[in-house]
Amino acid sequence: MELNDFLPYQLSVLSLKISKGIAAHYQDQFGINISEWRVLVILYKNPDITAKKIAQLSEMDKVRISRTLKTLVEKDYLTQQPHPLDARAKNYELNQRGKYLMRAVIPDALRYEEDLMSQLSTEEREQLQHLIGKFNRILG
Repeated sequence: MELNDFLPYQLSVLSLKISKGIAAHYQDQFGINISEWRVLVILYKNPDITAKKIAQLSEMDKVRISRTLKTLVEKDYLTQQPHPLDARAKNYELNQRGKYLMRAVIPDALRYEEDLMSQLSTEEREQLQHLIGKFNRILG
């Protein structure tokens, strides 16, 4: 087996390269890392949810989510409230400072994506989206 020809390895390396590029940019521009960015985006679209729900939506492990939430609360981007039905859980929500940050980060992220996708033709973009969707459906 040639590792460089193995699809899971190729996808992992590609994902890491893209993540590293955008991570450096987010750190420089906004002082946040990729995990923080993911959680902030999830909370922007899904206010008042638990760490468990964030983990489900992000495909990140619970320990990483917990650390990221703690950091974001310390950075004063989130509020946390006791969960009304589960004394062990907390609900998280972006506060005003977090919403302000996301209004800057989201357009910036979309520009980064567009710069990356501009390297592909329209047909290649459509094929890429189709294939990613197909793999996601197959893998559930």
